Amino acid sequence: MRSNRIRPMTCIFYCTDYHLTSMKCVCCGENHIICPGDITSRPSELFAPCPSCNPQIRSKDSPVSPDEVVNGPCRCNRRFIDDVMADLYQVLFREGALKGTEPLSSLGTPLICPGLFLRRPPMLPPRSLLLISDLIPVSAAQVAYRDVPELLGIVYHSHEIPGPGDVTFGREPSIREGYLLCGCDVRADIFLSGKGPVIVIKKQADMHIEFPKGIDPKVVSVEEQVRHRHPDVFVDACAGPGTLGMTAAIFGVPQIIMCDVWHASVWSAIQTIRVNQKKLGITEIRICEDIGRRPSVWSGKPALICTASGNGVQIKLYNGSYEFLGPEIPSGNRLTVFDPFDKASFRKNDQFLNEWAQKIGGEVFIP
Repeated sequence: MRSNRIRPMTCIFYCTDYHLTSMKCVCCGENHIICPGDITSRPSELFAPCPSCNPQIRSKDSPVSPDEVVNGPCRCNRRFIDDVMADLYQVLFREGALKGTEPLSSLGTPLICPGLFLRRPPMLPPRSLLLISDLIPVSAAQVAYRDVPELLGIVYHSHEIPGPGDVTFGREPSIREGYLLCGCDVRADIFLSGKGPVIVIKKQADMHIEFPKGIDPKVVSVEEQVRHRHPDVFVDACAGPGTLGMTAAIFGVPQIIMCDVWHASVWSAIQTIRVNQKKLGITEIRICEDIGRRPSVWSGKPALICTASGNGVQIKLYNGSYEFLGPEIPSGNRLTVFDPFDKASFRKNDQFLNEWAQKIGGEVFIP
């Protein structure tokens, strides 16, 4: 099933109010996208219980009785995730989507928004839970979104990882996308760095799950390389939603080049730039071409999609193959990161990595 294509975006954004710390979602128009200014020194407090909360862990291997009275939100307006899932289970049973014998775990994979590493199950505020599932029909999903206030959205995923398949230039790629059943699937992840949080935005129907794990080894790898190499130019050749490019920008690299073949990655990277613009001192974000009107996968010459500038940083985001990116990379002390989905096979491609180092120059690393 194909997801709804990404909405066209306006051509230019200007940062005019530096006191704003929240951002409206460009898909649903709601203020559920967290910004760095919203985050305390302990982000886990966003989902921590108040003194009145009384979370009770449920067995995920058992069904939920249709006659059980499931706990509602605490007076802090948050509810334990197990109770939210139990409430959702009962709604789906009433709508005929479940027989009532399935275990609670059969509903799917819950993702919190914003995503961050937690040491205990979360207390959920409204519209903070996205469910990935392959068994819920659209009609039941829409009722669940109406009746379960903590639900941000439900996404249909088959058991394949979403994204492009073989993207060899000149071949028709296989495409795997999810489908938004209700609500919104745009969510934030919080990756912690030595200079504060890096917020990453994803349209989850079309992106694989890469949940924060506390100290993220990829972020740490970028930190170490930037501190050691002091590059003028950082190239994130398989950018995805922009995690590593944003990390390099936060650590002071003045010129950032990001590139990806997948339309959803590029769209998400634009939102990642937007949500971090205050932290980076970016005053202008310009959309050069609407990613929503481009092919789902473009493995040809990179097209410039977005630029961002201000406070000594310039970011350029391209849609296309990194193999043709060379002419677009500025001169200077270059540092290139390759973070492909299939690292095992990519690491064996010594010839390509050596050629990149010779043609592009600078250092190359795989996080």
